[in-house]
Amino acid sequence: MTPFDAVADYVRRHSGVKQFCVAYSGGMDSHVLLQLMAQLRQQEPSIVLRAVHINHGLQSSSESWAEHAAFVCESLDIPLSIRKVTVNLADEGPEAAARKARYAEFSECLKADEHLLLAQHAQDQAETFLLQALRGSGLDGLSSIPRKRRFAAGYMGRPLLSCSQESLTEVADSCDLQWIEDPSNRDDAFDRNYLRLNVMPLLKERWPASAQTLGRSAQRCAAAGQTLLGIAQQDLDTLKIEGTTELSLASLRQLPRERAYNALRLFVRQRGLRMPRLQDLIQVMSDLVEARDDSNGVVNVRDYVFRRHKDRLFLLLPEQESQPFHYTWHVPFEPLNITETGLTLTRALCLEQGIKLPEHATVTVKSRAGGELLKLGDPAFHKAVKKILQESSVPPWIRDTIPLIYVDEKLAAIWGIAISVDFQSQTAPSSLVAPVNVDADRTNHTLG
Repeated sequence: MTPFDAVADYVRRHSGVKQFCVAYSGGMDSHVLLQLMAQLRQQEPSIVLRAVHINHGLQSSSESWAEHAAFVCESLDIPLSIRKVTVNLADEGPEAAARKARYAEFSECLKADEHLLLAQHAQDQAETFLLQALRGSGLDGLSSIPRKRRFAAGYMGRPLLSCSQESLTEVADSCDLQWIEDPSNRDDAFDRNYLRLNVMPLLKERWPASAQTLGRSAQRCAAAGQTLLGIAQQDLDTLKIEGTTELSLASLRQLPRERAYNALRLFVRQRGLRMPRLQDLIQVMSDLVEARDDSNGVVNVRDYVFRRHKDRLFLLLPEQESQPFHYTWHVPFEPLNITETGLTLTRALCLEQGIKLPEHATVTVKSRAGGELLKLGDPAFHKAVKKILQESSVPPWIRDTIPLIYVDEKLAAIWGIAISVDFQSQTAPSSLVAPVNVDADRTNHTLG
């Protein structure tokens, strides 16, 4: 299949789509794609075509590249959007950082249901497959570059993925295209460039169709990955605790190890986070899933953490130290926003919980400081707030964020956990009136 046939086939397969945007860097590959889409538009005038050029600002000649992109698009009568980005090199290498910035900009500019077209070809696919294999990736990584995927408000497509680099060069030469050569492409300090410049030529010399055969391996990995993804979704559905975002540790222990890993990978993916490494998953299983019942361990995985509490596994962003708060809530008790926790208290919510708010009193809402006691039971006794929270289902890392409600300096309620006997309405839920193990604490604490 020629590059033109490949582009035409992609458009034909998406006949209901009329808006296409070419990611045009100014290099040969993207110039060929732009040229072929312009030719196809002549045959299909209903196609709405535009281009976007990302100026990363990493080369001294970046501005001249943008000017070249503008000149080419004007000659083809294709609207062009030039987007300048700031590449953050602090945490990642230049390739990964540039890609992250570029994709963020693509996400911003893509229109609803529009297809963003990228010019990766068969050799790009082969290089990606080899890089992922050398990193010890599983099926997700070995699936390499997808032909099409959902992206932002639309889709990201790669119509040239089955085409050889040589076939794109033939198109560029036959159309007398002029393109920009990125000098960084000759720097084999970068892993991909090392493969491209030093390894792929040797592979092609011994196995001329190596790019295509490695691409087929990637396709087979993708097909197998889709099968495993379906199984992982079924497993994840059984692991999730209804009404929460947590997983059941007891159910997770029942799964074979590899299925548990796949379910955890999907759990992470659906949160939009980076995939955990195998060693991360091994640690989660040993330190959290298979740990003692009283364990409250934590496993840090790059930019997120796994934690356990009781029989639940949590996936959380890194903790920020909780900030103490203290608010005075005045009659008539308008909604009170606790900025430190994101919770908004209302009179209606208090009534739902069974908390009586007096018409004439000073109501304060504040965080725990330590040593607080709550009046419970019949006959009444005092119980430490710390112990009530320990016996509750509230994970330790958020206990300090739970508001305590005071009326005239008397503790009236631990929000969502328990209510003092002096401030309970008749509609108070039984779970808030009598926290766990109330009876066991009556001894030597009953008030006269």
